[in-house]
Amino acid sequence: MLKKAMDIIDLYAWIKNHREDLVGCFIDNAYRAKYYWLLKLRCRGESRLLKIEPGQRIHLSMVEPGSKDIDNLARFLRAHVRDTRIIGIEMPWWERIIVVKTGRHERELIHYIELIPRGLWVIASSDEKILYASRFEEFKDRVVKPGVKYTPPPLKGVGPSDRETLVTALSKGKDLVRGLVYGWGLPGYLAEEVLYRAGLYNSKNKKPSEIQLSDIERLITEYNGLITESERGRGYIVKNEDRIEFYSPYKPLLFSEVYSYEVREYEKLDEAIDLYFTEYEAQLEVEERKRELEKQSETWKKRIEEQKKIINEYEVELTSITKLLGVIYENYGLINEVFECIVKTRREKGWEYISECGVSKYDARSGLVFLQLSGVEIPLSIREPLDRQILELEKKRGELEKKLVKARQVLVELEQQSMQVVQEASRVVYAKNPPRYWYEKYRWSITRNGFLVVAGRDASQNEVLVKKYLGDNDIFLHADIHGAPATILFKHGREPGEEDILDAAYIAGAYSKAWKAGFSYIDVFWVKGSQVSKTPPSGEYIGKGAFMIYGEKSYVKTPLKLGLGLRFFCDSIYGGYIKLFAGSPDVVRKTSISYVVLVPGDEELREVSIKIKKLLVEKASERANMYIELSEEQIEQYLPGPSRIIEHGVGEGLVECYET
Repeated sequence: MLKKAMDIIDLYAWIKNHREDLVGCFIDNAYRAKYYWLLKLRCRGESRLLKIEPGQRIHLSMVEPGSKDIDNLARFLRAHVRDTRIIGIEMPWWERIIVVKTGRHERELIHYIELIPRGLWVIASSDEKILYASRFEEFKDRVVKPGVKYTPPPLKGVGPSDRETLVTALSKGKDLVRGLVYGWGLPGYLAEEVLYRAGLYNSKNKKPSEIQLSDIERLITEYNGLITESERGRGYIVKNEDRIEFYSPYKPLLFSEVYSYEVREYEKLDEAIDLYFTEYEAQLEVEERKRELEKQSETWKKRIEEQKKIINEYEVELTSITKLLGVIYENYGLINEVFECIVKTRREKGWEYISECGVSKYDARSGLVFLQLSGVEIPLSIREPLDRQILELEKKRGELEKKLVKARQVLVELEQQSMQVVQEASRVVYAKNPPRYWYEKYRWSITRNGFLVVAGRDASQNEVLVKKYLGDNDIFLHADIHGAPATILFKHGREPGEEDILDAAYIAGAYSKAWKAGFSYIDVFWVKGSQVSKTPPSGEYIGKGAFMIYGEKSYVKTPLKLGLGLRFFCDSIYGGYIKLFAGSPDVVRKTSISYVVLVPGDEELREVSIKIKKLLVEKASERANMYIELSEEQIEQYLPGPSRIIEHGVGEGLVECYET
């Protein structure tokens, strides 16, 4: 992927399109994700995610990280910025530095977010004194420490309206393209796009002094034209053989017309940026996992080599002892005679005479003598009887044989574990975080014919769902028990069948109190949205999350079962991604890569989540040779309560997207 950070036009276009719509938004919370900080915004009733990564990017996102945490900067933001409003966004210099102002009760904070290399997120008071930063550091040209007035890094960019400086700065490069890079401060791909649009692409290697003033004027015009085009707020993604290579706020003609790459247009710039960095993060995760597996593979190889060395040493020693014992048994009479001679001679005459018994050498200090028979040197101790020494050798041989068997078993295990790492490395690593849509803060599902089902998690959500989202023609479902979610099957202009209503009833029943009570079945009623009202009979009161149902109800006897699977979704913007998906067992079996079916049980959430994770990941690998990152916490969010797994397997769902 060509771009690692937003360039000057990206940032200009982003600020131009969000200067007004983000002002007034509340900052609900702050988190630290692996690659960036995440601000949860509340903008006129709509929840939005703002990702900020100093040195690289700032953009709105539909993709929530798989895991998030709190670091020191997030703690500072929670203490001083949470529940404040965004009161200003600007780009005061023609440089990749954005200034965001937040405030509450007349206390204003200034955020300097630097997208330049080694950039920082610096938070200052209204008088520009630094309060906190993503890191404190002393550079040779500025100091970033608490209490010091904020100073931007040296500004290198040249604004598009500064014609005189642009003309002069062009001479900083040895050739025309480097004049745009070093003189105008443009990245190489942007410099080449300007040259191409100005009709000077073939002259990019000429010296600036060889370029006519009229051509320079054309370059300036095209540069300004790119900026004007970027103000429309649209986004573009460049793909090369299905691999995303580039994004921009203008149509990249160089890539489409010269390199013949595919260029896709998106309605919003944030969609293109979000998609690009989602893919980029997934690529980083894949590369990180690859490095980790390579490291593991090298570790296993070293352990295997060490184990082979140990086995070889055991084999050499065992062969030596076996050969020694063989010679001893073949020549036992002679050896016994020599041994008796040695003992007697040493006792009666001394060590210097034992050579008379046929000893090749001896060591008086250790009491060892050495015989040479059949090409083998036999060590004997005069301090132990000969038979006892033979028994010790047999014992040692037996111990070595056991050690050798154990060592070979360990080697087989090491080789199996090494092979598992090799197999892991061969799997497709799926590390892409999926986009998150409005309905995912609720319980949700999709029926067999593609109807969206949404259910509340609590009384407040029930209230919002019915008041804000329930249409007169939609279908409202509710389990016939106190303590159940308001459930909506959205028609969106189509007519669901009985099977779709049953699929929705599974959700209404599973997430009711009937699950925790251990029921096997529950009656779920359904009515049209027009039959649901917050208006009580005269003199009565309806509490939060409760509703009046008018007219006839239809009932569905619904088994308390819930399918949970890993499902591959295909999105027009984000492409393919995998999500946990809950629904009726039939739907989950047919649409998931791997799945489990649950019923009410006595296994607690964490206990059953661990089992579900293992089964889903293993079966997904079996079905599609995929490695999928999954956490117990993610699974727990889908569980209605204590559960029991009654079925698991490989599903029939998609494993990739097919373009038509």
